[in-house]
Amino acid sequence: MEYFQIIVLGIVQGITEFLPISSSGHLILTPAIFGFEDQGLAMDALLHLASLLAIIIFFKKDLWNLLQGIFSSKADPKYKKLGWSIVLASFPAGILGLMGGDIIEQNLRSATFVAWNLIIWSVVFFIADYQSKKQKEDPEELYQLSLGQVMLVGFAQALALFPGTSRSGVTICAGLFSNLSQTAAARFSFLLGTPIIFAAGMHKAVSIFRHPDPSMHFGGGEMLVGFLVCFVVGYFSIKLLLKIVAKVGLLPFIIYRVILAIGILIFFPAP
Repeated sequence: MEYFQIIVLGIVQGITEFLPISSSGHLILTPAIFGFEDQGLAMDALLHLASLLAIIIFFKKDLWNLLQGIFSSKADPKYKKLGWSIVLASFPAGILGLMGGDIIEQNLRSATFVAWNLIIWSVVFFIADYQSKKQKEDPEELYQLSLGQVMLVGFAQALALFPGTSRSGVTICAGLFSNLSQTAAARFSFLLGTPIIFAAGMHKAVSIFRHPDPSMHFGGGEMLVGFLVCFVVGYFSIKLLLKIVAKVGLLPFIIYRVILAIGILIFFPAP
């Protein structure tokens, strides 16, 4: 059962971390549906780091240019601006995570909360998706972000701490509302996700180091399988989302979110 559980969790994390359907919501629902034991902080941290590696490999050229933009005075100015835009946009989620992350984690993990959050944000996603149809693609728009655009997406990312929201979905929508094209909004969302996913994984890893869990029931083999499954699925999920958003928009994900929310409210009613 442990290998089956770890493969399912790896697939769920790999898909939902990047598709706008809420990874936290699915990781809350998956144990309830399959009757799994709680996977614990160690596995959560490992899956976050696998998701991070998927982003790093997929966007390796962009990320290298961004690092040079931040740390090298001779870097291309457009990458310097984009790199510092990502740093600035990461602050709201980082601050909210430090101040209220544990409170959210302990009090807002119910299936009912996830369901209503899925529905509410699906309405927002639909409005943003409909509005964006008129926006034309510009290859340079990602390197010309205004402070207002950067902060709007940054504050939107902070909302993803609430289960059922979706980090990728809410940041893409914020980009669309700030007049970015669908492709630019999706790429900025992924690049912006790199530091926050890294921070989430490191936060869980530090928690494990400070408070080791002697009851952890996953061995090295299971953890390696979970990491590899999550990495491979996550890599192809990034590719899938970029293609779907460019050709169709967010509508397929909106439909899925609403169907999932209705199913949750039917099969997991509030006590």
